[in-house]
Amino acid sequence: MTTLLDNVFGTYLGIEFKEDTIVITYLKNRLSGISLLSSSAFPLKFEENVSDDVRGFISRHGTNVNKVFVSVPDRWAITKFIDIPSMKGKGKGALANLMKFEIERHIPFEIDDVAFDFLVMDTKGTRNSVVFAAVQKDKINIVKDYLGKLSLQANAITISSFAVLNSIELSEVSVGGWQDIIGIVRRSAILGKKDENNISVYIDKKHASVAIIRDGLCTHMRSFTLDLSGAPEVFLNDISQYLAEIQSSLLLEHFNKLLLSGDLPSIEALKDELNEKIRVDVITVKQVEKLSGKLRGVNMNGASSSIGACFAGLGLGTYKINLLPHKADYEIRRIAPLTTKIFLVAILVLLVGIFATEAARQKKYLETVEEKINKNEPEVKALEAMLKDISSLKERSDLLYRYKDNEIALEILAEFAKLMPKDSWVTSLNYKGMDAADKKKVTGELIISGYAASSSNLISILEDSPYFEKVEFVGPIKKTKDNEQFKLSAKVVLPPGVESGAK
Repeated sequence: MTTLLDNVFGTYLGIEFKEDTIVITYLKNRLSGISLLSSSAFPLKFEENVSDDVRGFISRHGTNVNKVFVSVPDRWAITKFIDIPSMKGKGKGALANLMKFEIERHIPFEIDDVAFDFLVMDTKGTRNSVVFAAVQKDKINIVKDYLGKLSLQANAITISSFAVLNSIELSEVSVGGWQDIIGIVRRSAILGKKDENNISVYIDKKHASVAIIRDGLCTHMRSFTLDLSGAPEVFLNDISQYLAEIQSSLLLEHFNKLLLSGDLPSIEALKDELNEKIRVDVITVKQVEKLSGKLRGVNMNGASSSIGACFAGLGLGTYKINLLPHKADYEIRRIAPLTTKIFLVAILVLLVGIFATEAARQKKYLETVEEKINKNEPEVKALEAMLKDISSLKERSDLLYRYKDNEIALEILAEFAKLMPKDSWVTSLNYKGMDAADKKKVTGELIISGYAASSSNLISILEDSPYFEKVEFVGPIKKTKDNEQFKLSAKVVLPPGVESGAK
C-alpha cells in the first residue's frame, strides 16, 4: 500500500547520462496524472567534481524526491534480441537462470562483471522472444558515485533507447495518477498495431537511435553517431543501409511508416530528406506532449530519455529494463492485469449496489411524500380558495381607504382655503398624511409657503380651526415691499366625530 501511495503522490527525478551531458528532469505524479515540473541540461565530466550549476538546480527543485530513475548511453550497453525456449512450468527461477547463461554467451565479459536485465517481449508456441541489455559494472559504479556526490541514489537504471521508446509509446495518453491505483495501463497506438512494420528514429544533438517495431513491439535496435558538421547524406545513407538489411533479413515487403522524433531544430527538413531517401511515410512525433501541456514554459528539448526512464521505473512503459538488482516480475506482470480487472469489476459492482440502494431509498421517500400530498389535497385546495378570497377583500379594502384618504385631504384643503385672508396667497402647499397610531388625533402635517400683509396673523387664524394645531413658522420671515414672505407648518387633526381614513 505504501508503494501505491508513493506512486500516486510522488515527485520523481529522471536523469539521463550522455557522453558529455547530463539532463535532469522533475516529474510530479498527482491523482490527475503525471506532469512535468522542470527540466534542464548541463555539461558533464565524470572525472571532475559536480558543477555548481547542477548542485544549484538540484537544491532548487530536489526537495522531497521520492525516487530517482536514470538512463545511460546506448554505447555503454550490449543490447540483443534473441529467441529462447519457453520456461513455462519449469519453476520460478528457470527463466532467470537460462537468461543468465544466454547473456554470458553473447558478451565479451564475465557475467559477474556486468549489470544486466531482460524482457520477454513475445511468446510464440514454445519459444520466447527476449531482449536483454548488459552494462559493465564499472560504468554503473561511475553513475552511482556521481549521484552520491548529490546525495542521490538511483532506484532504477535503464538504457537511453528503451527510455525513449517509453516516452514515444506514452506520448499520446495521460499516465499515472488514479489510473495507477486501479491498475489501468494505457498505451497509445503510435508505435503501431498488429501486422504493422514501423520504424522509430530518435535524434538528439550527436546520436540517433533507430528501432524496428513489429506488431507494436521493438524487435531490433541500433544507434548511430550524428555528425552535424558534415553532410547529412552520410547519416541518411547509414540509416537507409541498416533498414535495407533488416528488411531483407526479415523478408519484409515494406515498412508502413517512420516515426521521427528528437530535439533538432531542423527536424522538419530532415523529415523531407528521410521521406525521399527511404520512400516511407514519415510522421513527426511530439514526445510526452501530454506532460508538456500541463505546465507551460518548461523546456522539453532533450528530456525524452530522462522522462522515459521515470516511466520505466514506475512500471508505466513497456520497456522496463532495470540494470540494478530488483525483484523480477517476468511472470507476475502477466497475471497482474487479470487480477486488476477482477478488482475493478468488484469495485464497480459495489458502486452500483450503493447507488441502487440510495436510488431505492429516494424513490420510497418520494412515494411517501406524494401519498401525503394526495391525502391533504382537499384541505390544500380549500386553503388556496380562502387565500384567494382574502386577497380579493384586501384589494377592495385598499381601494376604499384610498377613497377615504382623498375625501379627508379635500376636506382639509377646503378648510384651509376658507380660513386664508384675502390679502394673503399661497405659493406652495404640501400635505403629508400620517398614520394615526394608538388612536392619536394627529393624522398629518401641512406645510405652507406664500405671502401675506401680516404673516403673524396666520398662526392665530389657523389655530382657531378644529383641523389645525401647533401652527409655527419653519423659516425666516422676509419683507418684500408691502408684504411678508413666510413658511409655516401646522399639525392636521380630525375634529371629534370624524373617523380617520389614513393608514
